[in-house]
Amino acid sequence: MTVNRSIIRKNSNIPAKPPLLRFTIVDLSGLAVFHRSFITEVMDELLFSGFSAAMIAFSRELGSELYCIQMEGVNYYFRTKEDFILVVGMYPRVRPSSAKRFLRLIYEIVNWEELDGYLNKATYFQTDEFMEKVEQVILDFQIRFKHLIR
Repeated sequence: MTVNRSIIRKNSNIPAKPPLLRFTIVDLSGLAVFHRSFITEVMDELLFSGFSAAMIAFSRELGSELYCIQMEGVNYYFRTKEDFILVVGMYPRVRPSSAKRFLRLIYEIVNWEELDGYLNKATYFQTDEFMEKVEQVILDFQIRFKHLIR
């Protein structure tokens, strides 16, 4: 797993080994409506988003809520709201409480009432306003927790 240097150059404040590796918002059909990765992807975004939606659907069938899974040395944390799944991948050294805090911050910047007014809800996640807010939350997180990764 290598760090995506083009994203680091875009914002030089992000550490060379960021604690937050990828963040994706998936709709329940399995479509990624927002995705940011800070590593060179080995994983197909479409495959990962479909897998995430399937895992959430499966956990709901079992009567529980999926919170976290670990794959290839990365912890993936999930939070759902209505038709959307927030998924963040982080190094295991980042505590679960920090991952939950990150997901809560993202959850809070989504204007869920405004989202209901969109005919194609996926376009909400491409608005400049949303993207600026989420990029700031990501940057703040990367800087705050960079000490965890050496």
